[in-house]
Amino acid sequence: MVSRRWSAGALAGVCFIVGAASVSIHGLEAARGAAPGQVLLHPGPSGPMAERIAWARGEAKANGWTRGFWVGFGIRRLMGERSTMGWYPGDQAGRLLTLDDLINGRKTPLEKRVNQDQAVRGTAAVMPSAARAQAAARIAEEPERRVIKDIAILLRTTSSETAFPSDIRISNLSCPFDFDDLPFIWVGMAADTESLGYLIPLYGKAGTQEDKLSVLRAIGLHRNVPIVVPFAERIMAGKESEEIRAEAAECLGEQSDLKALEILLKAIKGDLSRDVRERAVSGLVEMELPAAVDALILLALNGADPEIRIEAIQGLADKATGETIKALEKLSAADKDAKVQKEAIHALADLPRKSGLPYLITLVKTHADPRVRKEAVEAIGDIGGDEAVRVLTELARGKIR
Repeated sequence: MVSRRWSAGALAGVCFIVGAASVSIHGLEAARGAAPGQVLLHPGPSGPMAERIAWARGEAKANGWTRGFWVGFGIRRLMGERSTMGWYPGDQAGRLLTLDDLINGRKTPLEKRVNQDQAVRGTAAVMPSAARAQAAARIAEEPERRVIKDIAILLRTTSSETAFPSDIRISNLSCPFDFDDLPFIWVGMAADTESLGYLIPLYGKAGTQEDKLSVLRAIGLHRNVPIVVPFAERIMAGKESEEIRAEAAECLGEQSDLKALEILLKAIKGDLSRDVRERAVSGLVEMELPAAVDALILLALNGADPEIRIEAIQGLADKATGETIKALEKLSAADKDAKVQKEAIHALADLPRKSGLPYLITLVKTHADPRVRKEAVEAIGDIGGDEAVRVLTELARGKIR
């Protein structure tokens, strides 16, 4: 879910500085970034994050960086193996410096694929292009594995001790980033407790809604139940705006915790904001708890609000258990709300590995309502692939009855 909100750009030639040593890199085909001589790495990154960032401010002041600078630190997070937060550089991917290049030294495209666990079962570099494309397509249809990836939290700020970041961005270290010609200081990787120990007090200093949202989105990256759940619960129960409480609901969804589930269900049942209720359902979808799946099924089948039911149905397509498929079958065949029924039909088409195709064929063959049969045919078309084409061809010729 998270890649939906963050953007970044490309990098230019840089100079690494570690202690007194520096190594310049020039002549790269890259766009704007930190100017040569304006990238610093903390010589011994450890300890409280506030102290590391205070060190960065001191370095910025000593260097006379009056326009401001970017300071970044990293956390590790479970993500889908094919997912990325940040900027996608397209066909320039192998030519632009990434954050990882800046921090750890430049790698070849092959080394990057191996390090990011993105090679096609470890053999992408030696496969013929056609075989590589087929393997990638096959993997794309499989459930996405969860892997640990490095995430940078980047703050644009000044050397003033009281300055609040004017911008906060998130990016995988495997992505380039546009520093807008400002210097960049990297203060190292952080444990969740170190990162949250800086970000949660920072939230308390935020003066605007946008500042609060920026910090809250960064907090939501962390999966740390003892810290994040009580913090988000206070926001959900307080007097913050709808948008902030909705973001807190998403933070809770990242925790996969029964207490967080309880808070989300309370919001779905009673929060006055539709946005908060719908984002709380999205939080249920993100949870990796059987109880969250059960809650989604109950909402889809019996929810009082049709829009919430539709949100739950969309989430069921991601779960694809025996129970969720039974619920989608029931909803697509006989729900009294036409919009809900239509959503269930298309959720069957969204099931992984085309596993909803047999149920859609049954609807086409047996349902008494021609509108439902037509919707099922369209959903089969949405699935695509050779098998779906064959089924549609046979339907057109009257061979499937």
